[in-house]
Amino acid sequence: MDSLQLAQDNVITHGKIKHFHSELELNPSQRLSILEALQDSLQLDELLQNFAATASSYVEFSALRLVSNELQREICLFEGQRYYRSFSLSHRNMSIASLTFTRDTPFRRHEIHQLRQLSKLLQSPLKHALQLARLQERVRNDYLTGIGNRAHFDESLHTSIEQQMRQNQQQGGLILMLLDLNKFKQINDKLGHPVGDQVLIGFANILKAVIRSGDQAFRVGGDEFAMLLRPASELSAQKVIQRLQQRLSKSPLLAQYDISASIGFSQWKPGCNSEHLIQLADQNMYANKQATKLA
Repeated sequence: MDSLQLAQDNVITHGKIKHFHSELELNPSQRLSILEALQDSLQLDELLQNFAATASSYVEFSALRLVSNELQREICLFEGQRYYRSFSLSHRNMSIASLTFTRDTPFRRHEIHQLRQLSKLLQSPLKHALQLARLQERVRNDYLTGIGNRAHFDESLHTSIEQQMRQNQQQGGLILMLLDLNKFKQINDKLGHPVGDQVLIGFANILKAVIRSGDQAFRVGGDEFAMLLRPASELSAQKVIQRLQQRLSKSPLLAQYDISASIGFSQWKPGCNSEHLIQLADQNMYANKQATKLA
């Protein structure tokens, strides 16, 4: 599942929140203005960005999460997710998604009513955005494992770095992790490609299981994988690695073939482009592979 942050100009902070509409019913002018804002783009991520920026001027919330079958998106405006309110979205009596708003304080009755109205205005454009997103997912996903492919990785890495730069992050926030299966060639050569394919699928499933809702996993080559962790620090990256190693040891399929992975990661810093980030992670992964051979 991909996770996105609002562009810097649209980020809502506690200091920026000074006024929220308290009227129970949205008037026709407000509804028209909201619908016009939601027509700017049919790209799912951009649509949700526009909706979050618009809705947060009526009701304060810290994050929203959209779930529609296999598609999930989350927009974080600021910290605080203790209380939540969910709404089921439908189009022509067919359920299309669920939308959840979260924040640190309970939602009041009139705020819940306004969130319900706002969510209903999202339904029609969301239906078309979801259709487009599912078509794009088919193009962006690896045919064998179902996780992101190389093209999706390149696009996501570029977008993530742009978000870091817009948010003026001094450091941290984005971790690139590269992974390479050890002794995979021997498995393919000795046991054949069908077994090799099952190993790749099993490893990809483990990657999906160990990442958080805001992270992404990709297959970028034959037995080469990548993960984008955000927001993340070196500590959270180490925790992901620990969960991965635990899962590998407990997987009957992968343990049977003694599957392990060489792992290296790099952390984005100001002035760091995608090539530099990949180079650093690759160097760390190679060092980890050499250390494994010597162990």
